[in-house]
Amino acid sequence: MLEELEHAKARGAHIIAELIGFGTNCDGTHVTHPNSATMAQAMRLAIEDAGISPSAIGYVNAHGTSTEQGDIAESHATYDIFGGNVPVSTLKGFMGHTLGACGALEAWMTLAMMHDGMFAQNANLTQVDERCAAIDYIVDAPRALQTDVVMSNNFAFGGINTSLIFRRWKD
Repeated sequence: MLEELEHAKARGAHIIAELIGFGTNCDGTHVTHPNSATMAQAMRLAIEDAGISPSAIGYVNAHGTSTEQGDIAESHATYDIFGGNVPVSTLKGFMGHTLGACGALEAWMTLAMMHDGMFAQNANLTQVDERCAAIDYIVDAPRALQTDVVMSNNFAFGGINTSLIFRRWKD
């Protein structure tokens, strides 16, 4: 559940994380051909909104639909922002693509992974396509990571791009 901080505090809620950055845009160039530049721009907007540097982010949950055009474009957008310096995985290989629900589900699961300090691998990724950027794909097994800041991305049909940044809540 997402709610205003003071309201959550007033009702004594257990706060898991704070949404500190949000970026969204729409490239509108084609319904199913993603645009790497506008994906990267959505991430930049979220980073600027959060007032942090890319190096503060310890994990990126990729949209990762396992489509040729989508994954190649997203890998290059991610590389443009982070280089190869941030662990990246997607959860769709475990649960499928839930369409309109994927943003909420993957943000929630990203927070659960941050809480547990264990981040899922890219299911079924055995060989990275040579056209994809050289980012830090989590492969083979979950990876133990301690981070207080994570990013969750969704790059949908029609070029609608959204990036969220969460920070672990510390009382």
